[in-house]
This record gives sequence, structure tokens and C-alpha cells, in this order.
Amino acid sequence: MTRTPVTSKDDLEKEDSQKALISPRELVELRRIDVVRRRLQGQSVSVIASELGESTSVIYNDIKSIRESNEKYTQDFNQDEFIGESLNIFKKIEEESWEQVFILDKGDARKAKFLDSVRSSRKEQIKLLQNSGMLHKEAEKLEVHLSTDIIGDWSDHQKHLVADAIVEAAILDDPPKELGPAIDVELEEENG
Repeated sequence: MTRTPVTSKDDLEKEDSQKALISPRELVELRRIDVVRRRLQGQSVSVIASELGESTSVIYNDIKSIRESNEKYTQDFNQDEFIGESLNIFKKIEEESWEQVFILDKGDARKAKFLDSVRSSRKEQIKLLQNSGMLHKEAEKLEVHLSTDIIGDWSDHQKHLVADAIVEAAILDDPPKELGPAIDVELEEENG
């Protein structure tokens, strides 16, 4: 239900006549939505009750009902279904955006908006899959610049920790050819 701003006393009378068309159950649901919005804004129960013209016990009952409804939703929540539905929504957004890109004439500035929509949709899909563990998430790469002045003050243990972290962070399919034999020799010395 959309709300229109009140600009005169006549608007209040119209709003009262519109309320008469809403069932009592719908009025309760609208009030509960308003309670949630106000609680999220940080209002106390007593302030909400005062501003809505209700008792604090009514507002507490609204909050209790909202919590029970949320608990029921989370008990029946199936993460795999939710992820699948979300991915389908992102896919649909992406498909419709591509369609618009191909329909628009060359040079139309709106193409950039649709391409951005494709990019952001794909980014959200990747993020959803990574956060759910269904897609490998690469570590963010950081550039670290160390000077000999800084390293010079480190203990041998600190230097080894940093060196180990750098080696672990490096992902190499094949070792460089010039380093290949040297790495093999070092491994043989450690194992031998």
C-alpha cells in the first residue's frame, strides 16, 4: 500500500476513509511493519507506542509475533534452494541486460548501464557462490614493499615467518626453469 503525503486536513479525512476499507488484520500487519522499521531506526518500545497511539504491551506483542514469524521462516529455510533461486534471479537480470545491449543502437549511452548491470550481476553471483563455499575464493593479493632498513631490525624467526608466508602465497604451476634444479637440491638437502 503506497502512502501519500498529508498536505491538508482534507487529506486526513481521506486517509481515515481509506483505513475503513482495510481489514483489521491488514491494519495489524501494517502496524507491525511500522514497528520493525522504527526498531531498526533505534526507537524504543515506549517511543513507538506513543507515536503509534498504542500501549507498550501491544508493541511488545507485535515484536513477539514478528520474531515467531521470523523463526518459522528460518526453520523452513533451505540454503541450497535459496542460493539456486538467487542465482536464477541474477542470471535473469544478466540475460535481460544483454538483450537490451543488443537491441540498443551503437553509441547509445544506455548500453553502459546495461553492461554495468551484467558486470554487477556476475560479481554478485561469484560472491554468493564463494561465500557459500561452492566456488573457490582466491586470497586477495597484497603488494608489500619492504626496505632493507625494516628487514634489518627483524629477528631470524620473523624473517623466516615472512619468507614462509610469501612462499605459501605464491601460486606457481611450474617452478621457473632456472630455479628448478636449485629447488630440487634444497629439497634433497632437507630430506637427506
